[in-house]
Amino acid sequence: MRLLAALATLSLTGVSYSPSPSAFVAARRGQLFRAGKPFRFVGVNCYRLIECADRADDILATLRQHDVRVVRFWAFPHQCTDFSNLDKLIAAAKRHDILLLPVLENHWPDCNGAPAVKSRDWYATGWKESYASYLRAVGARYRDETNILGWQLSNEPEIYPDTEENFAVLQTFAREAARELKRADSNHLVSLGLLGLGQPSTTGQRFPALHATADFVSAHDYGYMDEPLAGRDCPMRENNFYADLCDARALRKPFVATEAGIALAWVKQDRDRRAEQFRAKLDAFFAAGGSGYILWNFEPWPDSDYGFDETDPLMQVIAKVSARL
Repeated sequence: MRLLAALATLSLTGVSYSPSPSAFVAARRGQLFRAGKPFRFVGVNCYRLIECADRADDILATLRQHDVRVVRFWAFPHQCTDFSNLDKLIAAAKRHDILLLPVLENHWPDCNGAPAVKSRDWYATGWKESYASYLRAVGARYRDETNILGWQLSNEPEIYPDTEENFAVLQTFAREAARELKRADSNHLVSLGLLGLGQPSTTGQRFPALHATADFVSAHDYGYMDEPLAGRDCPMRENNFYADLCDARALRKPFVATEAGIALAWVKQDRDRRAEQFRAKLDAFFAAGGSGYILWNFEPWPDSDYGFDETDPLMQVIAKVSARL
């Protein structure tokens, strides 16, 4: 009875049981912070992780042994109808002190049950039908979970063709969808999720403009396996990975490479060569002021030419680089 009275008193006086704000990852002055300290990390994508929620402890334990700090994965609406698998992932992430970066939708039909890519109409108004309610539900359920680094609104959103009108539609979507999620969850960072290599409606100065309301800038690093910092020596100062990093710097926002992949076919199946190329990329990225670099794709099952598992020499590279951050 005394406990109930005390709880009622605390409730009436407005005392909250929410975690301290410093327990969440924050973005300030172009950097990420965790527990009040600058936070830089090497992470991995494991895009099918939510399908393996019952194996999450084994997977995350393996990753933590190699000093992986962040895991990015798909958490699309049709995969989270009752949130039970996402609940399991978050519980496992707490046990292994790993941060999660769920991606809440996909522009492409892959893995999201859609018959085609997202249309202009979806970005203009269609998202407000069911996706907006999903954002509210996710935010409300997980707003106090400190092992979530943040949310990505979509994977590689774009609108074809590359016109000012389509850019305006995508910019409005980025602003309003982020606002919808933030209303339910003001604790976590939100990012748009662009590819960043000249997608339609994201080119040139549109790229930084689309990140005006994002908490951190993100892009993907593909196609330049022999360039440690892709685009740094390119005379074209836009629509490449280094240009995206510079845009983040100008915005004074953290920059995260949310996908970075090298296919084994590109290196004649030489895993050691691929690991060395990634080592050079990681060193150059963090030397240039990047905040987080997430490799594609950790696969506890054989899946793709980009994949790697715990036996790959790349895991040792991740551990060594991460230990220096």
